[in-house]
Amino acid sequence: MKYLHCDSCGHANPLKSEYLTFCDTCGKKLPKTFADWQKHRPMGSFTEYTQEVGISLKINKPNFMVSWMKAQLQPGNRGKVILFFSVFLVLIAVTGTLFGKRAVFTFIYPKVPASSLYNSWQTATIGRQALEISTPVKLWVHDQPLEGEEAKMIEYAKSYRNEDGGGIRIAVNMYNYQANAANDLETAMAASHNDMQLSETATDMNCKSVPVLISGMKGILEEGNYLYKGGIRLVFCNLVMIKGSARWQILINYRDDDQVGYQVAQRILKSVKIK
Repeated sequence: MKYLHCDSCGHANPLKSEYLTFCDTCGKKLPKTFADWQKHRPMGSFTEYTQEVGISLKINKPNFMVSWMKAQLQPGNRGKVILFFSVFLVLIAVTGTLFGKRAVFTFIYPKVPASSLYNSWQTATIGRQALEISTPVKLWVHDQPLEGEEAKMIEYAKSYRNEDGGGIRIAVNMYNYQANAANDLETAMAASHNDMQLSETATDMNCKSVPVLISGMKGILEEGNYLYKGGIRLVFCNLVMIKGSARWQILINYRDDDQVGYQVAQRILKSVKIK
């Protein structure tokens, strides 16, 4: 159905007859009539006239959700609505607690891409007592100011980290201690745990330590896993070496369920050399 709009009152008059001249509501003459139109198109039909000058009315279909909400807000249904949303909010809270952390930490700690095993690696030689290490990601200087007793004991410190993620976190710390400072493996391992910064974030930790020999120097490799902030289980590899007043630490973290991460970490550890 086509309609003819009245300019005076806005009423939409149905174009049912070729004799429609006046508005059905206000009675005023309509802006267009079939007779006036036919003067310019003598051979034109009423059907053509309606198609050219008529308008279609847009019928708004009722919104199902709005209709449903209106029905539920009736006095007899309000109790059911309150109960429904109460249960819904409880489920959201429980689901968020159980799975929200996991989802967030999975995003922060993605798995190491398989391409890391095949792409060319970067070999860096860094520090005064030069340490050589190969990694699939670039290591950047990440020095932190020393504080308290540590600042008094350490003559020189250098730290490197990878900043582009790649599913694995690598830290290289190097220190040169004052002549009167203790620098044995037991002391070094205790200090390395502070560098790992796990005291407030890690629970349910499992680890084992094995003695290693790197470039003729004694060291300890500590490997294990822990639950990070109650959300995701991470693996850590903590390699500590000492020689005289020098100390080196290599710390690697990746997801516990990441087999590629395991292979990459082992390859990094095998590449470590002290010049």
